Amino acid sequence: MQLPVLGSDSRKGITKGFGDTKAVHGQRSDTILLVQVDLRHNRTVVLSIPRDLRVNIPGHGDGKINTAFNFGPNTMVRTVESLTGLKVNHYVEVNFLGFERLVNALGGIPICINRPLIDALAGLKLPKAGCYNLHGGQALAYVRARHIQGDNIPDFFRISRQQQFMRSLISKVLSAGSVFHLPDLIRAVQDNLTLDGNLNLYALQDLTKKLGQLGQRGVAFRIVPSVPVQIGGVDYLQLEEPQAGILFDRIGKGLRLGSLGITAPLTALSPANVTVKVLDAASGGAAQRVAGYLQRAGFVVAPVQQAPSGLTKSQILWSATSATQKVVVSSYLTLFPTKRDSQHATGITVTVVVGPDFPGIEGTP
Repeated sequence: MQLPVLGSDSRKGITKGFGDTKAVHGQRSDTILLVQVDLRHNRTVVLSIPRDLRVNIPGHGDGKINTAFNFGPNTMVRTVESLTGLKVNHYVEVNFLGFERLVNALGGIPICINRPLIDALAGLKLPKAGCYNLHGGQALAYVRARHIQGDNIPDFFRISRQQQFMRSLISKVLSAGSVFHLPDLIRAVQDNLTLDGNLNLYALQDLTKKLGQLGQRGVAFRIVPSVPVQIGGVDYLQLEEPQAGILFDRIGKGLRLGSLGITAPLTALSPANVTVKVLDAASGGAAQRVAGYLQRAGFVVAPVQQAPSGLTKSQILWSATSATQKVVVSSYLTLFPTKRDSQHATGITVTVVVGPDFPGIEGTP
């Protein structure tokens, strides 16, 4: 089953911080996700479609895909189907206020970052590396920010942060208390949620419970392969072929996705696409602290295991195939030394050993 999940830039109900309906004309899709729920293969694929992607909008010619929403949900659905070749079964739209209410109903979303993130236009103010509990307005600013210093291609960096945020949100929703109160969460956003005629709140609630059974490892994040171009003086992103076509085909057939769509040009790999194994080498509880920190940073973290006798010091272990992933992990654990070790770090999983010499986590108490 495929369904687009659209974050509408509608300011309805928002009193400050993001403009108003007088200042922002029309309606665009601020965030575009195509979610494939594949219970046959025990996985969910969350495909991010860059808002600046140049596509054919049926009946309206070529343009940025986020403008398709201005012609109505049906046009947006037809545009996504035309782009990916995947049949859309349902449709979900949430506006700014609905997003804020969901985050607040969860008690905020914990996020750990590895550098300051400030965007005056979006209202984002996270002045230093470390951990934050983001509530409504700041959470919305976090997933919308497009003007952060150091971002080479804003659309790609924003998607990377959105994937990171979604990992942390999934962790919060999958917690025992939140799953138990799932009906309350859905009721909190129902007035700011638009569903197609065949998907009601009860069906959405049932679907969310089924997704919860897959766990974090059952969720794969991808971005439509694309590259920046300029056409007629306008900046766009353009499909990168054949990678995009291969990715769409594999999603549709339930095949392994490999590395397709994991990274974007000039953009660091998102923690959401990095799996970490934490080993406890008599750390006195520090290993659990590291695992919790990495999980809040959006990594996929396996349950903590006891380290084998040969590993006694705190370090990040990586193999020839996990060099890129190691860079991301070490940017969050800056005080840990790194070591290439194909015996204890296999595949693309990075291993973090936490011993009695635990050096701490920069930016956290």
